[in-house]
Amino acid sequence: MNLTTKEKELYDSVLTGMDEAGCGWLHELAPANWSPRSAAGVLSSLIRKGLVHSHKEPPDQPGYPPAYWITLVN
Repeated sequence: MNLTTKEKELYDSVLTGMDEAGCGWLHELAPANWSPRSAAGVLSSLIRKGLVHSHKEPPDQPGYPPAYWITLVN
């Protein structure tokens, strides 16, 4: 499957994971220089391509954005 540079970068980051390979929070896996909007767009593209799953967690505190947990599709 052909991936854009950004898709490959995020996908590879999910492969490595945070605490364990294959999963993590979008805000921790996306490169620091990406905007939240850019990261969400790339995540959406990976979901449409069937490479990852994601679910939204509500914010812990009012005024904070929701967090997105990403896992690889087996």
